[in-house]
Amino acid sequence: MKKQLITAFFGGSFDPPHYGHLAVARGALSSGACDHVLWVPAFAPPHKLDSRRAPFADRMKMVELLIKDESGMSASGIEAKIAKKPSYTIDILLELEAVSGIRPALLIGADSLLQLHTWHRAKELAEKWHILTYPRKTSPVTLETLLEHWQPETAQKLYSGVIPGKFFEISSTEIRNSMEKTALTGNIKCMTENIPEIGDYIVRHRLYGETSTKE
Repeated sequence: MKKQLITAFFGGSFDPPHYGHLAVARGALSSGACDHVLWVPAFAPPHKLDSRRAPFADRMKMVELLIKDESGMSASGIEAKIAKKPSYTIDILLELEAVSGIRPALLIGADSLLQLHTWHRAKELAEKWHILTYPRKTSPVTLETLLEHWQPETAQKLYSGVIPGKFFEISSTEIRNSMEKTALTGNIKCMTENIPEIGDYIVRHRLYGETSTKE
């Protein structure tokens, strides 16, 4: 019987994308939890509607630069095509299934898993889709914690989706904050974790910092 390939839906603001994101995608693939990682930059994240962020087209381009030499990864601009404000994960998953015919797994961080019960149509999301979770030191996940918000069967399903291992941790917020404190190109390149193409793109398009012209 032919193995059914698993595509992991990896959504996020990616503002900017960085080596930590890449390490998560690589870790998910190397663990065997999925066979392909589909990066899906958010068009209008529901929890960040009032915050400044780089334009979608720039975030999409930076993701493409980040994964251009990676096997088993691709990027999707489906959120911009739908252009919903806010863009809820379940709506994007349903649209992706409709246009692609695949049912992806959802790849999220442990911090998101612990807040999953607050998401839009959370019960439906947790029951219909397989959810893969990468661990984070600051957000330990236990079955007991999940049972506080979920029925036993759903809690067990969510807990079983936690990927074993350690994952590189750095936040896009840390990178943006560092960029706002200095205009040094070298610092930007350093904070984007040895990915000079992204550092150059940020500087060239003046995405962050005091000289930013983007919203």
